[in-house]
Amino acid sequence: MKTEFVYFDLDNTLLDHTAAERDAHHDICRTFSEFQSVAIEEWLSTYKEINSTLWMQYQKGEVDRYQLQRARFRESMTKLGIPADRSEEIGTAYMNVYRQYWKWVPGAEEALTRVSEKYPVGFITNGFKETQQKKIEYLNLNRFSDKFLISEDIGVMKPHPKVFEIATKMSAFEPQQILYVGDSYSSDIIGGRNAGWRTAWYTALVEEYQECMTADFCFEQFPVLIDYLNQ
Repeated sequence: MKTEFVYFDLDNTLLDHTAAERDAHHDICRTFSEFQSVAIEEWLSTYKEINSTLWMQYQKGEVDRYQLQRARFRESMTKLGIPADRSEEIGTAYMNVYRQYWKWVPGAEEALTRVSEKYPVGFITNGFKETQQKKIEYLNLNRFSDKFLISEDIGVMKPHPKVFEIATKMSAFEPQQILYVGDSYSSDIIGGRNAGWRTAWYTALVEEYQECMTADFCFEQFPVLIDYLNQ
């Protein structure tokens, strides 16, 4: 059964979250005196580790979004022995700076334009609704589709089956006719395959991976995705 509908992930598939996160943290570390005693790479490594743990707890319902947002800077600063009295102020400043560094993943806008000319498309993203909606607006994704699914709207995150069940109904196609393009193996590839979808794994921003594993297709450059869909 050939592909009839293509869903795209958002962060690190269309929008370069990794670069925006890195650049925003560099700004924060230059702005706030608390970070003068720590190397930026050590800070980033610690923050990413704690942030990832908190997101897993959020996914399991062990913390809410507000606890996550407050804790990730406070716990990271505490672990590195940095005074955390201004952690909430710093966290707020980070989110404001982070938005200033949003940009397309190289090649993604052109590829999405070409895919949307041939297939109906949609977008599925984990994350907080307000932030993800701002990203959708920044990339002007409404010009490509009116089919958006933000995990916070339905109370569970990818790879939860409910996300893909709702998205399948939204597409109006059978699961086998849907291709999902995403960067996260655990959220996008496993979630999509468990739903009976085809999956295309974008690996350019993935730090470590072993070939395609269970993805139907892997690619590092978007023209390769175009060629795959034109077969």
